[in-house]
Amino acid sequence: SSLRWHTMTATNSIIELAADAVLQASCLEQTQPLLSFSADLERNACVIEGFVQRSEGGAQLLEWAGQLCSLGTLVSDEFEYLEGHDAAEGETFLDQLRRQLQRDLCCTNEWLMKMEGVETASAKCLVNAEGQRLLLKFIENMMKLYSAASGSTDHTTQKMTWYVKVDINASNESIKFHDDSVHLRLVSTLVGHGTVIAGEDAVDWGLYSLCDQDLPEIAPGASNLSTEQLKVWNCRVVSKDHPTGSGDVVLMKGRKGDASQPCVHRAPYSAESGDDSSARFLIMIQRLGVEDKAELASSLFFDDSDAGEDSDDDNDNDDEQISPVLDDMEEEDKLPVTVLSGFLGAGKTTLLTHVLNNREGIRVAVLVNDMASINIDAKLLMEGVHLQENTDKMVELHNGCICCTLRGDLIESVRALALERRFDYLLIESTGISEPLPVASTFAARDANGSPMLGGVARLDTAVTVIDCLNFLKDYQSEEQAVDRKELGAEETDQRTIVDLLVEQAEFANVLVLNKTDLVSCSELDRLKGIFRKLNPGARLIESQFGAVSPQVLVNTHSFDLDSSSMLPGWQAELRGSGNNHKPETEEYGISSFVYRKERPFHPERLHDMLKDGAPLPGVLRSKGFLWSASDHCTSLQWGQAGFSVDLKPGPPWLQELRSEWPSWAAKYKTSPYGDRRQEIVFIGIDMDEAKIRMALDQVLLTQEEFALGPKAWSGWMKLVAAGCPGHSQ
Repeated sequence: SSLRWHTMTATNSIIELAADAVLQASCLEQTQPLLSFSADLERNACVIEGFVQRSEGGAQLLEWAGQLCSLGTLVSDEFEYLEGHDAAEGETFLDQLRRQLQRDLCCTNEWLMKMEGVETASAKCLVNAEGQRLLLKFIENMMKLYSAASGSTDHTTQKMTWYVKVDINASNESIKFHDDSVHLRLVSTLVGHGTVIAGEDAVDWGLYSLCDQDLPEIAPGASNLSTEQLKVWNCRVVSKDHPTGSGDVVLMKGRKGDASQPCVHRAPYSAESGDDSSARFLIMIQRLGVEDKAELASSLFFDDSDAGEDSDDDNDNDDEQISPVLDDMEEEDKLPVTVLSGFLGAGKTTLLTHVLNNREGIRVAVLVNDMASINIDAKLLMEGVHLQENTDKMVELHNGCICCTLRGDLIESVRALALERRFDYLLIESTGISEPLPVASTFAARDANGSPMLGGVARLDTAVTVIDCLNFLKDYQSEEQAVDRKELGAEETDQRTIVDLLVEQAEFANVLVLNKTDLVSCSELDRLKGIFRKLNPGARLIESQFGAVSPQVLVNTHSFDLDSSSMLPGWQAELRGSGNNHKPETEEYGISSFVYRKERPFHPERLHDMLKDGAPLPGVLRSKGFLWSASDHCTSLQWGQAGFSVDLKPGPPWLQELRSEWPSWAAKYKTSPYGDRRQEIVFIGIDMDEAKIRMALDQVLLTQEEFALGPKAWSGWMKLVAAGCPGHSQ
């Protein structure tokens, strides 16, 4: 049998298990020896020997942990995680643990990088994503073992909270034999000597109980005793100890556990030696009841505001010792990033595969986001691209979209890759329904404390959108919503239309790759190019077949600038008067644009009826701007149209301040009786009938008699947004 009993005496309380016996179980939570241990009052400890070494990836985990500990006192810390503390809404404990552990290791790495004499190669092991993944997987397995050994059921664990502690070269471990006021505790040592335990029959319980966790008078001044004095005391209390080794998993019942006596244990003496032998990586896991959780939370995660004046000085000292999260990496040291967007089937994965196969020695990391639980794009890439081990890396994000539900994962993944400092470039392939703007803005975003979320360690180098030349205009005329196409993986609450997605992806990019040019005629291609020069006048247009594009135009271009006027979409550029004045495509293909401006409000009912019946906008591909509805006198409305869909939604308020305080751009409206209120809508299209469109909109304006009634009378008319105007279709 793989189950071996430690039989120093017939009453010995320690079970020893071979790792293979546990790992062969189909489900760790149902490991039979551990289930028996949970109910056995005569057994207070269980040792699973060599569990880490025998686990998948165990050797790599031990090697990584050794690298961390080799940094010595530079990395001497305790990381503690309590289920639910600082957790995001709906976040599982494993997801919480993954996020917080990654954050803590990144912060430690950033602090080390600022210290003189610390080599980058040595510090970067802290943010090694594979090492972190293996550690989290091991902790997950430990939690399963804990559940089996504690006899946990859904009913018994409803009010129990997970608590995980990771000690790296910690110096405050107790080398005195003691027990814990817990039900069950699980520990595992990855580096250094393991925890030392004692069988029940080896403990002098009479002497042990007299001290009640403190040394008796025969050993006064317990806190000041030397290691040698403690060794003498330990030998009096325990006649024979039971050491464990690196890679063992040790389960110990405490005073509240189901055992006749708690497990007595101590840290190895090497933990206090102060030399290289003191390097130690220890993981501790337990579950806490309501009272224990409250006590731990109050001691570990107290509010600084309650600490009083004395704590201010302490905090000041701490600030001198611990550097904040790094937010000022030199620009040339930041990880450059290309974000690759494009509608489903446009050819993003094909293009990415081509770029990777022609990267000419660039050390690249790839982050692939797919809406499916199985990341198909990642699988295709792995089949079509040879990534160099220890040089390149692929990270998968799935079951969400990086511009919304997975934005947090995006930040953590990019940050971790940047802090590894071993990649020349990062390529991000987003989903077919991702919008580039939210992803790009993440690189400029700051958290509640004003620290950059990504901008301190990475920079957005290029924003690329791949266009399907064959299907773009067909999809552009679609009246479908994203949820109507199941293959897109949009959530049921997603209100966006297909056209919304196409426009967002085309307007916000500084490189547009016109793919599948071999499937359209020359005239069709020229018309598409004319359209995109209007929709996105600042973008570089690149033609491709089968995604064959030179990496030089997508990687390290230094071309993206969020604040640049070149990033303005065509409609906004037209409003500012900075649109593309080069119009040969207008003469040949009928592509044009114009701005509708009036300083008189629309009648809300007539505008509502026009949109309801189908706005007469022949040939219009895109229109956007602000409008003035008489009944919404204080607030502008935003007009947005792409394809067949016209939306109205609340916009910013019209200027309310004293006219002397108006910004310079509004100077031309100071003499107007109603200030900056106006109609200002840009129309971009093919073969548009500008006169017909202008006439239709003019008919919606207030008549002279209606205009004379004034705002007081207008306020009683229907409110457009409240009336359900958003979402009108032509």
